[in-house]
Parts: sequence; structure tokens; C-alpha cells
Amino acid sequence: MRLGRALLLWGAALALLPLLLTACGGGDRLLLGATTSLQDTGILDELVRGFEKESGRDVTYVVAGSDQVLELARRGEVDVLITHSPDAEQQLVAAGEVIDRRPVMENQFLVAGPPDDRSGVKGAQTAAQAFQRIANSRHAFVSRGDGSGTNKRELVIWQKAGIDPQGQPWYQESATGQGQNLLIASDKGAYTLVDSATFQVFRDRVQLIDYVVDQEAPNLYSVMRVNPDKHTGVHDEAARAFADFVTSPQGQQLIQQFGRDKYGESIFLPASVGVSAGSPTPNR
Repeated sequence: MRLGRALLLWGAALALLPLLLTACGGGDRLLLGATTSLQDTGILDELVRGFEKESGRDVTYVVAGSDQVLELARRGEVDVLITHSPDAEQQLVAAGEVIDRRPVMENQFLVAGPPDDRSGVKGAQTAAQAFQRIANSRHAFVSRGDGSGTNKRELVIWQKAGIDPQGQPWYQESATGQGQNLLIASDKGAYTLVDSATFQVFRDRVQLIDYVVDQEAPNLYSVMRVNPDKHTGVHDEAARAFADFVTSPQGQQLIQQFGRDKYGESIFLPASVGVSAGSPTPNR
């Protein structure tokens, strides 16, 4: 089965996925669900190409926010997934919808904003302190607002700051992917939360500065297989092979090398180098 290479899903488009898959026909495929930041940075294509070369299998991937990808997994509409929303992932594991959750890589979240920094975010000691300064200045902030891993982390930071931004005129929701959200924030001269890899890839395309690193929690990406005991039709052998590949020495080396030629450094930290405390334990 092929959907070209990738299918991007937003909002109501999730409901169309079964029809799209049926229309494409064929059952010999691996369907991977992945977050937008993996596509926006280019590492998703690298991982898929490496796996296809290694295994001889064809992969089609579905790109959306983590919540949407996890919903596809809950419905048994993908075989394997990589997301970065740890609490939601753990809930799906506990419900038996996904299995074999393993750490793959991580990066960091950044508070980025306009060069004039009218909120005085530069020098803030924490992301929550930066958010407090943005709220106090009432300067524009662009949220993804889509239930993605980035959006969920952002909401946790607002909570830590003691602020509810919902409904405030300076708080806007884009309902877009990671890269597009960054472009919108740049166009509006607004602050936003973004992962460090996407910011590095888009740095020359935006008029934004990365001011504060969210040191309290890493941006952890994990791979999971959809439980074949709960969802018939899942290609579990292929899903296991993909999970094995991205966590293998070969897959981890690919992640460690990604970005070095262009940026002079890796933009993701592979799990084999040392994933932060609180990483998932495989549940096979």
C-alpha cells in the first residue's frame, strides 16, 4: 500500500483515514504514525529510508499532533507510532492499546520570541518565569492548541506559572504543526514554545530568538506498537521490526549523526547516549 509517502492529518481529517486506506487498497504495508516535528526536522524521512533499506519493507506514514496519532493507535488505524506526549502514552499503555513502549530520542523545549523581546523574557530562569513575563506584558503568544506533545507541555508550563491564558486576547491558537506554528509566531512577532530541533531547522526562516530552555522536562520521543491482541489487522511483525530498528545501534547512530553535516551538531539526543530519568521501560 502507498499513500505517496506521507499523509498529513488535521482535525476532522482523522475520520477519513479508514476510507483513504481502503481506497489505496492492499494489505502488505507498515503504517507509521508520527508527530509533525519529526517530519518538519527531516529525521522522519531518514528513519524511514534507513528502515526500508534495512528491511526491504515499504512504509507509509501519517503525520499529525501526538494526540491525533495516539487516537489513531487507540482505534487500531496505525501499526506503530512515535510520539512525544509521555503522560498520554502511559495512559494508552495502561489501557492495553499500545505495547512495547521504548525511548528513541529526545531534545529540549525552548521559549522563542521576537528580537525586540518586549516581554523581557531574556534572562528568565525558567520557562514558567518566561511565561509570567509574557502574560504580564500581554504580548502575543502563539500556541499550537492541538493537543500535541508541545501543546501539552506548554499548558503544564502555564499551570506552573499560575496563569490561565485561555480566552486572553494576546493568546492565540494556530492548530498547526510544529514548523508552521513557528512560522506563524514569526509572522506575528509573537512568543511560542517549540522543540529545539525544529527551531534549529527553521532558524534561518524565522525572525525569532530562542531565549529560554525548558530545563524541567526533556522532550522525549518514544516508539510503541499497537496491540495486535486488541486490534485485528495490525501488522505486528513489521511494527516490531521498525521499533527494533529505531532503537538498534544502527538506528541510534543515524539519530546521533542527523544534523551534523548541516548544523555542526546533532539536533536529537539518541536514547543510547542516555535518556533522561523517567524514560519508559519496554512493555513487550
